[in-house]
Amino acid sequence: MTGKTSEAMTKLTTAIDTKPPVPFYEILTKSLKKRKIKIENLCPASDSVARRILEDYGAMFIASKKVMPPPVCIFRSEQEVSQFQEKAGYTTETIGFDDVELQPEAMKALMKAREEAQKEGLDITPRDGAEAARRSFADSQELWDTRFLPALDYWLGQGRLTETQVARLKALPLPNQIAEVLELEKSGIYFSKDLSKSILYSIAAPGTSQHIAMLAFDVTEFDNPRVREILAKHGWFQTVLSDLPHFTFLGLKEQDLPRNGLKNVVVDGQTFWIPNIADQPQT
Repeated sequence: MTGKTSEAMTKLTTAIDTKPPVPFYEILTKSLKKRKIKIENLCPASDSVARRILEDYGAMFIASKKVMPPPVCIFRSEQEVSQFQEKAGYTTETIGFDDVELQPEAMKALMKAREEAQKEGLDITPRDGAEAARRSFADSQELWDTRFLPALDYWLGQGRLTETQVARLKALPLPNQIAEVLELEKSGIYFSKDLSKSILYSIAAPGTSQHIAMLAFDVTEFDNPRVREILAKHGWFQTVLSDLPHFTFLGLKEQDLPRNGLKNVVVDGQTFWIPNIADQPQT
């Protein structure tokens, strides 16, 4: 994942709609009921990390019925990820020199968007190769470490962390490690690539990425307004704040997103659709 600096994050402005967006948890509860899943099983209220993940990355859970969102907010192992991906199914397409994999409906929409873009002399291609689409649990762990480990070295050098603390953080079981990183960030010890904002605005915590769900695609041409417009027409939207190349397949029309619990937020002229979180989540 990549993102703008923290300065950009201070420029967030919520666009005004004619009707206010429906609360995200209200829509999520209804959506899960149809899938015979309880929100407590998806993402326990007692798990503050899981709930943080849900509220940052949760747009995919209200996606079209034609795709399969994950059964949990956080996958805990490679086996869990493999079982889900096998059940959801995925298809492969070669774009340029890269083989990318997505859930079938997501891939179908992406290829239609790419075809439309090419007719206009544009293109939609994977950023950073095959990992722009489907990822494994191991992939998400490796990407986490590209942020986590350098940040530990930096804060050790700055005297904000001790060698004992760094060794302890490295040795923690992954769920505890994620929780402690998020807790440290409350005191300004950030783990993003530029060390200025939350790691979740730079890379997904292991087991939580929309790429694991095979409903995300990182786009090289993300800064082209017409490319974003074409992607939106085919159900692909930016849904993770500060991750500009990252698009999520929702399979919905843009005008229907507010009634599906999402609000639009503008960052440097780019529109993100994120969960409209009420003061008190439903359980």
